[in-house]
Amino acid sequence: MTLAHIKALLLYSLAFTMSGCVPFELPVQALPTATPQPPTATVAFPTLIPTSTFTPLPTGSPTPDLVSELGTIIFHDDFSSSMNWDAAELAPGGISFSEGRLIVSVRQTNGLYMAISPVDPLYNAYIEVDVRPELCSDNDEFGIGFRINDSFEHYRFVLTCEGEARVVGVVEGAERIIVPNSRSTTIFPGLFLSNRLGVLMQNDQFSFFVNGEELFSDRDLALSAGRVGLLVRARLSGQTTASFDNFTVQLLQPTATTTATD
Repeated sequence: MTLAHIKALLLYSLAFTMSGCVPFELPVQALPTATPQPPTATVAFPTLIPTSTFTPLPTGSPTPDLVSELGTIIFHDDFSSSMNWDAAELAPGGISFSEGRLIVSVRQTNGLYMAISPVDPLYNAYIEVDVRPELCSDNDEFGIGFRINDSFEHYRFVLTCEGEARVVGVVEGAERIIVPNSRSTTIFPGLFLSNRLGVLMQNDQFSFFVNGEELFSDRDLALSAGRVGLLVRARLSGQTTASFDNFTVQLLQPTATTTATD
C-alpha cells in the first residue's frame, strides 16, 4: 500500500466519523421575566402664601349726598409731576415722587413727617386723597392733616396699619383725641391696599369719609383756617412709608341765606 493510498484511507475514515456525530448543546437557562410596574406619578404642590383673615366689622353710617354740597374744584394733583409741595421736617424722613404717586416716609420712633400742599389756607372745603401703606407696623398712621397753622397746630384724620380710623387735634403742643380708634367694613386693612379718605370741613363741623362712606362726624372749635397736608407717623416701628394719589380740594356751595322783607 502506497503512501497515497494510506492518506486517502485516513481522510475517508475522518469524514465518516464526523458525519455520525451528534452536536453537543449547552442547556439554556431562562432569564426571570420582570413584572411591569405602572409609572409613579409625581405631584408638585405650589407654595402657597398665607393670607390674612379678614373679620367683618360694623359698617359706618350711610353717606350723605355730597354732590349738592360741593362746589368748584380749586386744586387737583395726580402726582405725575412735582407741584411744589413743602416738607414739614419734624423727624428724619422725606418725600418723593414715583410712578405717579407722592411717597412720604418717616424714619424715627414716634416720628411724624408731613408734606404740605401748595393750596392756600382753607376754612370750608372738602378734601379727598387715595392713600396706600407701603411699609408699616401696628399703630403706625397715615392720612390727612388739615387746618395747619404757622405754629403747626392742626387736625389729623388717619388710618392705622391695622385698618382703624381716628381723628386727633394738636393744639399748643399737646395731642388730643377727638374721635378714638374706630373700625368699619369700608376700610381695607393691610399693606398695599388703597383707601380713599375724605374730610368735609364746614365751620366747626367735620365729617370723615373712607371709600365714599361717612364713618363719623364731630365738632371742634380749637382751630380755624389752615393749610392741608399728607402725613405718616411711625410709632414703635421707627419706619413708616405711605404713598398718595389723586389729591383733590373742592369748595363748598355757598349757604343759602334768607333776606328779610318788610
